[in-house]
Amino acid sequence: FVLMRRVVHSPFGATLTAIRDNRLRAMAIGIPVTSRLAVAYTLAAGVAGAAGALMTQTSGFASLDLFEFHRSADVLLILVIGGTGWLYGGVAGAIVFKLMQDALSAITPQYWTFWIGLFLVVLVLVGRERLIRPWTWFPRIFGGRKA
Repeated sequence: FVLMRRVVHSPFGATLTAIRDNRLRAMAIGIPVTSRLAVAYTLAAGVAGAAGALMTQTSGFASLDLFEFHRSADVLLILVIGGTGWLYGGVAGAIVFKLMQDALSAITPQYWTFWIGLFLVVLVLVGRERLIRPWTWFPRIFGGRKA
């Protein structure tokens, strides 16, 4: 995590941000887009490999059920909940997802995935920033300006 934070806040990370924002502009100012993306994907693969190795070391085995679709869907849902634009998004999303999973499965064991899916729909429709500030949902009721 500390290593990725250093990468994000380095000049290399600034060039990756420029590529993410506008690839054509980054190419126009002389950033080697293809090689930077290759290095970024290589770093991401290395981090994923290290995470898999640590998980295998912690659990003591690696089985094929770790690669099922629902596991990948959970990881993507964690990233959507936490946000992909900042480094702490995965951590925040994992915390929120795990708390929701534990609380909802205690209340309704059969339908906890429905409630997480409904939360995802609300998150997409309302937006992450507005979800944190519910008074911006209905500006006419609360007397604020349009969000």
